[in-house]
Amino acid sequence: MALILFVSALLLGASVVGWLKLPLYFFEAAALTVVIGLFGWTWLAFLTALVLPYHFAIPLTIGLSAGACVLLWQPRRPQWRPLEGGRSGWILWGAASLVTTAVLGRLFWTHSLLRDSTGVYSAGSTWADFGLHSAIISHFAVLDRLQLDLPVASGAKLTYPFLIDFLSALYLRDGWSLHLSLFLPGVLLALAICQLLLSFSLRLFGHVGAAVGGLSLFLLMGSAAGLRLAYVDWQHSGRSLPDFLSDLPRDYTVLNAENGQVTNLVTTTLLPQRAILFGFGVGLTVLILLHTARHTGERRYLFVSGALIGLLPMAHPHTFIICGVVLVALTVEAAFRLRQPPWGHLAAGVGAIVLAVPQLAWQQLANGGGTGGRWRLGWAQRADESIWAFWWTNFGLMGILFVALPFLLLRPAWRHYLVWYLPFLAILAVTQVYAFQPFEYDNLKLINYVYLMACLFAGFLAVQAYRSSRWNLAAVLPIGLIVAIPGLLSVTHEFQQRDQFASTSDVALAGWVRAHTAPDAVFIGADRPGQPVATLAGRSAVLGYTGWLYSYNLPYADRVAAVTAALQGRIDDPMVRKFHPDYLLVGVNEDKSWTIDRSSLARLPVAYHNAEWTMYRLAGAAPDSTKASQEFR
Repeated sequence: MALILFVSALLLGASVVGWLKLPLYFFEAAALTVVIGLFGWTWLAFLTALVLPYHFAIPLTIGLSAGACVLLWQPRRPQWRPLEGGRSGWILWGAASLVTTAVLGRLFWTHSLLRDSTGVYSAGSTWADFGLHSAIISHFAVLDRLQLDLPVASGAKLTYPFLIDFLSALYLRDGWSLHLSLFLPGVLLALAICQLLLSFSLRLFGHVGAAVGGLSLFLLMGSAAGLRLAYVDWQHSGRSLPDFLSDLPRDYTVLNAENGQVTNLVTTTLLPQRAILFGFGVGLTVLILLHTARHTGERRYLFVSGALIGLLPMAHPHTFIICGVVLVALTVEAAFRLRQPPWGHLAAGVGAIVLAVPQLAWQQLANGGGTGGRWRLGWAQRADESIWAFWWTNFGLMGILFVALPFLLLRPAWRHYLVWYLPFLAILAVTQVYAFQPFEYDNLKLINYVYLMACLFAGFLAVQAYRSSRWNLAAVLPIGLIVAIPGLLSVTHEFQQRDQFASTSDVALAGWVRAHTAPDAVFIGADRPGQPVATLAGRSAVLGYTGWLYSYNLPYADRVAAVTAALQGRIDDPMVRKFHPDYLLVGVNEDKSWTIDRSSLARLPVAYHNAEWTMYRLAGAAPDSTKASQEFR
């Protein structure tokens, strides 16, 4: 059944792409099919599931998707855009596509909760972030209908951009494993993002070399200080360079001690932050459509862009901000260029706002506290750190490019590019004075887009320098390596990591919980990113990892107090009763910050026990014979 859902989405995407009548590169058409198909189908499924149980909503979604395919399908053969550069262009494109497919394919496969006889595995930042994603996915999957509650904070509403996790949940409940449900949409969207970035660069600059160079720099972005620190570590290691590179001691873009906040795109964004896969995919689709509308005047592309922008908040609100700012910039530019109101742009903007307002209202108001934005001068600059040192540590040569680009683009032949860069420069300026969430690091989700556009322009400038004189390569290549090496080391380090996400005892616990507890059962226990009753069994926890709750601006002091009381055996404490837990879960090796009174806990009835876990039944819990949760692999 999951395969039917997947194929249905791709057919929907193909029909929409054909209906657009947009001259495309063949790889661009494939990428747009993946992005528009998965994104549009997920929205259809979400809307139907809001009002119907899954067993009605999903067949209805398939039917609606099939109907849309019939209405939109174009029988005529598509007109493909010829690739600039001819045979050499295709060779360069093929090499770039082969490398990105090999690298991203391998990393997504190994990081997407791969299971073997010894447990479940991931690595790096993905190990931590997938605790949340798998909890949301598993929670959606075990229920009979959609409920917008946050499984890592029972009783709170789910305001996190969850659409891609909802898609994976539908695959999981209809037969795919958790690993495949994470891997397939993730890797396809990541590869589609790479292809759309290439095609957008080609539409801007018309050169395959510039596109491949921009893609390479973007994928290998990272804190500039990483290069110096890697050299120092190598010198102090006493090892040969190949030996050092074969077993890197750390990720050279994750620089906590040095306050390096610009982490690598692949290892800390594409792999762990699943929401950004829809974000980048839809964002690049919007940029391509807006670019085409600007050159053709075709309003169809503006209206589709407006619809996609309006549907972004539930998928990735940071991309909604980016695309909204770009649309505003193009609207202003069109008004000056045409010397009349750009009604098509304005209609697209109004449509986007109408679609977005209910989503934004939910995200801001559902839990009563908003998203925790505040003024924060200097992004994540420390009190004892100069702004110049902070910028150099994080941005290095790319920081110089950020500032220099507007002046370089004042050349008459390049001036038309300003409208594509200035919105991103404005976003960069805002991120340096305002934190959109409590965790300042999350501003990087916006800064990533500044890197995207700056890297594309860097590829363009490199080609212009080469055309001016081949000797310029002597400067261009070293500069490119200086910028890219920290990110390259980060990706290399990621291949060397393998971290256990769940042990065999965790898997056994989750299996028992799925079979013997109600899907809406609530568990109380210590906060862990990989709590198996949430991540693998889909049950709600009173207290998930507190770092997540802080990032979502959710108060959690009462939840910590409830867990503290429960672990000391005070299950009748008012704080515990406030969250109505059904079971208490205690691990053999809990963090030392928690005080556990095991003698008091011994008086509670044990519902389940294995080598690593003891689960106590609390008053009001359903008997163990309750079996209300569907099994999934």
